[in-house]
Amino acid sequence: MAMQLYLAEPDALGPTLEASARDWSARTGVAVEIWALPRSPVTGEAAEAVRNTITTVLRQLEGRRGTRRVSIAVTSGDYGLRLTISHDGAGSPEPAADRFAAPMARFAALRGKLTVNDVHGAGTTITGAIPL
Repeated sequence: MAMQLYLAEPDALGPTLEASARDWSARTGVAVEIWALPRSPVTGEAAEAVRNTITTVLRQLEGRRGTRRVSIAVTSGDYGLRLTISHDGAGSPEPAADRFAAPMARFAALRGKLTVNDVHGAGTTITGAIPL
C-alpha cells in the first residue's frame, strides 16, 4: 500500500509528516530519521508541495531492496519552506528528472527549486526550497 499524507488539521504539517513517516517505517521496516519538522503553522500550496514530494520519495522506495534508512528535515522561517530527504538505497538508473518531474514542476510553479543528487548505488539526496 502506498503512503498517503493527509492533514487532520489545516496547520498540522509537522505532526502529519511525523505520524505518516512513523507509519510508513513500521509498514516497510525502513528506519526513518526525522531531523526537523515545522512546529509553527504551515499551510497552502507550499505545504502541499512538500507533502507530495515526501510521498513521492517514500512511494518510490517501497519494495526496493537495500534502503535501510531515510532522513527527513523540513524547516520553515522567514526564508520560506525547506526540505531535505536522503536515503541510503541503491538509487535508480532512471534519470532523476523523470522520476521527480511532477515535484520539480510543483516547486518551480511556487518560485522554488527542487534538486536531486542521485548517486547510483550510493543513495539519493533531495533538497528543495520554496519562498513563503
